[in-house]
Amino acid sequence: MQSLAAAALIASLGLAVLFGCASQTKPINDGEAALPADYRTWPKYLTSVQRPDAKEVRDIYINSTGADSKEARSFANGTVLVMENFAVQVDAAGNPVTGADGKLIRGNLVRVFVMAKGAGYGATVPRELKTGDWVYAAYDASGTKTADSLTACRSCHIPLAKTDFVFRVDEYYATRAKDGY
Repeated sequence: MQSLAAAALIASLGLAVLFGCASQTKPINDGEAALPADYRTWPKYLTSVQRPDAKEVRDIYINSTGADSKEARSFANGTVLVMENFAVQVDAAGNPVTGADGKLIRGNLVRVFVMAKGAGYGATVPRELKTGDWVYAAYDASGTKTADSLTACRSCHIPLAKTDFVFRVDEYYATRAKDGY
């Protein structure tokens, strides 16, 4: 009887290990982060970010894993940020147009970028371009993956090691504090 109980215990442990391993997220590399279909239902990381230099307005969403991160300057594995880049309206000379509120006037959605963090992500990235365990992907307005160079994403994020390679962290936490988080 004891050998039958021992066999059942070993079998159940084996299944737990098997299913535990099956649920692990496989590390991915740049260009492999999926564009979540429901990201617009996520909390906003920041909204209407004004970028006159790039002639863009940006909305950034954060999944619940990232939103649950505390002001420790490090986002948990499983965090995903999605940034929508909207063109801005320009005048005849090509200069960005602002509204009565002084903000850029949003035009059409042109690109969507995904930034995802996970253990072992970006393993194939050259050391000089590493941004922790973050990877990047680019999509057009229709959600089709693009061939955009993700080196540009990495180059901008590299100097941000103190904020887990994420821009405007202080602004994000200040906004959350005002909203009662």
